[in-house]
Amino acid sequence: MTHGMLEDPAKTEAVRVDTANSLGEWRVVAANRITPVRVSADEGFSGSIRSRIIGETTLSEIVASAHHVKRTPELIGRNSRPHIKLSLQLAGTGYVRQGDREAFLEDGDLAIYETSYPYTLHFPGPLRCFVMAFPAESLDIPLSLVQRVTAMCLPGDQGVGQMISPFMRHLAENLDELSGVTGARMLRSTFDLLTSFVYAHLAKGEDQREHDRQVEMRTLKLYIDDHLHAPELNATLIANAHYISVRYLQYLFSQEGQTVSTYIRARRLERCQLDLSDPAQSSFSVLQIAQRWGFSDASHFSKVFKTRFGVAPREYRSFHLSL
Repeated sequence: MTHGMLEDPAKTEAVRVDTANSLGEWRVVAANRITPVRVSADEGFSGSIRSRIIGETTLSEIVASAHHVKRTPELIGRNSRPHIKLSLQLAGTGYVRQGDREAFLEDGDLAIYETSYPYTLHFPGPLRCFVMAFPAESLDIPLSLVQRVTAMCLPGDQGVGQMISPFMRHLAENLDELSGVTGARMLRSTFDLLTSFVYAHLAKGEDQREHDRQVEMRTLKLYIDDHLHAPELNATLIANAHYISVRYLQYLFSQEGQTVSTYIRARRLERCQLDLSDPAQSSFSVLQIAQRWGFSDASHFSKVFKTRFGVAPREYRSFHLSL
């Protein structure tokens, strides 16, 4: 998929605050911001939403009265783009239902759900929560795997939740600080944590063989991230480092709908994109940044960067450093 500058994750919008003193006003300012939903509540409803958009990710801190949210089958368009939502309960309680699962959330607990399938949210009393919504392809996990762990509670005081919950709370409390490349880098860290979240839940519900495969993939991807700087990084080198065949390595990646080479290139481009938009990296040339992340040929780098982001790397850098 080719992304243009408007979809650039280093591009941020200022924090926005919307308030509603009725259910009708809430439907206007908040209910359909990402995807269409139906909202119901008793009389006297009020709420506020403090949000920031970073690229294609929306971060929202919500304070509201008791209400009920439903995404019904008729609201899901055939060609609508799937989004994943991560919800952190900050005060009050909530229920997230999707498929045959339901998560009960208290202070500090997290759950994810996705928009290509019906879901309901129920908040029986006043609440405060933090919701992160982003296109499904932003997460380095196939949507088919994410769907296995939607509407499952991740306790904020146990296991990986002890790392993710405080981090997400910190984001909620510091939306004003998430500007420019800082916000983009924080998002990258968040996506990495969410990957751990999904794999942690998958490990609980899968057989040993599937669990082992997921652990293998996570190990391989971490190795790749640690060696992006090496121009010689390829399937053969990775396979040899992990004592597996190239054919088996390619099979593992094919199970997620990609190849080893396309995964390596995507991760390198992501790192280059962040560095090119970072004023702190302005003393380095475009070629130096490309070489830092394993691109040895300047013309090849320029070509694949433009294919991916819709603009040449020099133009991209000039645009972002002028903001």
